Amino acid sequence: MSTDTLEADAKSGIQVYLRIRPSNHPSSYIERDDVDVNKICFQIPRSEGAIINNSRSSYGFKFNGILDEKAKQKDVFKTIGMPVIKNALAGYNSTIFAYGQTGSGKTFTITGGPERYEDRGIIPRTISQLFKTIDGSSSDGTTYTCYVSYLEIYNQSGYDLLSDGAVSSIQDIPKVTMLEDEYGNFHFKNLSVHPVASEKEALNLLFKGDTNRAVAVTDMNANSTRSHCIFTMILECRRAGTDTVVRSKLNIVDLAGSERVSRTSSEGQTLKEAQYINSSLFFLEMVIIALHEKKKKGNDVHIPYRNSMMTSVLRDSLGGNCKTVMIAAISPEAQHTDESISTCHFAQRVALVKNAASINEEVEPEMVIQRLRAEVKRLRDEVAFLQGKGDDDRDGEDDSGTLPQHELNKLTESVTKYVEDFDERAELDFCGGITLPKIKAVCSIFKKMLHSNERVERRGVESINDSDSDESSQAEADATKSLGGKSGRQRGHSMFQSKDKVEQRPPKAESKPKIRKVCGVPFCTDQQILDEPNAAFTWFKDRYPGISALEDTKSSLKSKYTEAKDGGKKIEAIRSRITYHKEAIERLRRNHAIDMISRVEGKPDDVLASQEKFHTDAINKEKNAYNETIDYLRKLKGTIEHQQTVVEKARTKMQSDFDLWYKEMCSQDLSRLPQKYQESEHRHVQAEKESPKAGPHTSTTSAPETLPVPKTSTAETKPEEPPEFVLPPGIKLTGNKEADDDIIAFFKAKQVLLNRTRK
Repeated sequence: MSTDTLEADAKSGIQVYLRIRPSNHPSSYIERDDVDVNKICFQIPRSEGAIINNSRSSYGFKFNGILDEKAKQKDVFKTIGMPVIKNALAGYNSTIFAYGQTGSGKTFTITGGPERYEDRGIIPRTISQLFKTIDGSSSDGTTYTCYVSYLEIYNQSGYDLLSDGAVSSIQDIPKVTMLEDEYGNFHFKNLSVHPVASEKEALNLLFKGDTNRAVAVTDMNANSTRSHCIFTMILECRRAGTDTVVRSKLNIVDLAGSERVSRTSSEGQTLKEAQYINSSLFFLEMVIIALHEKKKKGNDVHIPYRNSMMTSVLRDSLGGNCKTVMIAAISPEAQHTDESISTCHFAQRVALVKNAASINEEVEPEMVIQRLRAEVKRLRDEVAFLQGKGDDDRDGEDDSGTLPQHELNKLTESVTKYVEDFDERAELDFCGGITLPKIKAVCSIFKKMLHSNERVERRGVESINDSDSDESSQAEADATKSLGGKSGRQRGHSMFQSKDKVEQRPPKAESKPKIRKVCGVPFCTDQQILDEPNAAFTWFKDRYPGISALEDTKSSLKSKYTEAKDGGKKIEAIRSRITYHKEAIERLRRNHAIDMISRVEGKPDDVLASQEKFHTDAINKEKNAYNETIDYLRKLKGTIEHQQTVVEKARTKMQSDFDLWYKEMCSQDLSRLPQKYQESEHRHVQAEKESPKAGPHTSTTSAPETLPVPKTSTAETKPEEPPEFVLPPGIKLTGNKEADDDIIAFFKAKQVLLNRTRK
């Protein structure tokens, strides 16, 4: 998304989306508009009778988008979550909040379901996508810092769901209080903010907060959330070479159910919770109405943010510096039609609110001071050098300008550190004032390092040919005999002599020939195997010295994969057991409350407390097991990634060694071919020697595409045009361009030699 598009969207109103929960018994009252796909209509039939019914029966509502019963969790995230993540990474404060009655799918949309991985909600998918983007942006020097907090508003009081220590009930969590400064900004006391460096750390905090959240059973939902929850992620972005930091805040809010109390048949504690929920949502609607009035009448309208804690927390999200998205969740059943219409009415009022969002970019004084200090030091060094003051204080230099050894050692360490530092902003430290002898010394150090690297590379290339030195000498002696007895020193352009001047060795006495090897693999003498690249690779792989280590590593990696899969199953089992114990605690409390209301002698308080303590201890034990399993899987992931890197490097090296080995087999080791090809090759050497185009640096690393015709004894003739070349049947190429070019060149030369033999 471009910057212009983001700035245009920043001046728009709150975006509102409608999500319809799937149902086995949907009513026929709801229907999509045939022309506008983002519009929904309610057609309620009027009751027939003698009494005249003038109530409204038709409603129409328009949204930014509608997610119907067929929409999956990934579709919801793609439509709503991805744009919000882009806004947050660009520096805009962003908010997503879900509104609707109990059982309409708000918590499932925001958090997700525990049964399947595909049921993940907006929060876990946002965490995953956010860290994937952050990890991908580290290559350009941009660094991100992420913090997480999780606030629950229960009965108009705030609680920190990420509080440390054992939690058995809501009373064990410290309350969060709000403080307002002189500028009108709210600050939260006792709300912890946790730095996170990876996706796993953030998901662990989310799971911890969800286990501490208050839930209860109602007539509309077996696991009804009885509080408002706000999951907040704070991002700080620092780009390389700049003094500014971009901060943004991403709020994902799951509001409690907005239905009437009469629908839930709530009693006791559940009734009290419903009253607080409805009052806070009433204050939220008052804020929305006041913001709408402010748009019409101006700044004289008072916005009642302080009436409730929830509206105070969402102050920036409603009419402030934030880009906000609302998800209106409804149920399509006939008995919930009035609640669905009420939710749509509220969404339409929210859509009228305009937010003026801007990028939160600030200048960091520490980075400015650090940059200015480095700039002042650099300028002082330049001024001192230009004024010639550096030559007056040369730190022990003699009259000739030569640096002492300890100064050279310091400069060498500084240059090495400078070369190994990949930061483009790094500067070379001259170990004091910049003088002309130091500049010359630094240039000399760079030159020595360059030549040293070239010698190392040259040794690596020569070491490949050293293993074949004995056989090369014997081949050179045979070639000398066939070419008339000329020494290799006289034939500097011979195909058996390299660019460097080599000493001719006398032919060795007949002895047992040594087994020649390239990359640790012997030469192959079977021409049928060499003609088939796949068969040649299989032959090479069976004799490759590193194949056993590679297979052992692959076997170990496979076992690690199995362990990681078992660990994932263990995590799911732990989560199921925690859910079971929490539901058991809720059942005990509910049964005890029913017994007290019905004036029936129930279980003694000490028995109830002991049973609750049993389940609480079990939950804490499962949490410890969960943390241990997560730590084990984290270490196992590091081991798997390391072994994957080892396997990939081994495969790459084996492929590179095969390319070199196969090239030697097909291009240089012509002595291993049948006898008629050896004789043709010797004639080719003689023709190449007599050709006027032969130079002193002729190489035999690849077969020539065309061979010149040798001179006759009577007259000089022109070389004939070779016939069109066609690769012999049964020959398959490897897919490596360099190896394939060598194979084609070899068979071209082979065809030319066969044509000459026939003539």
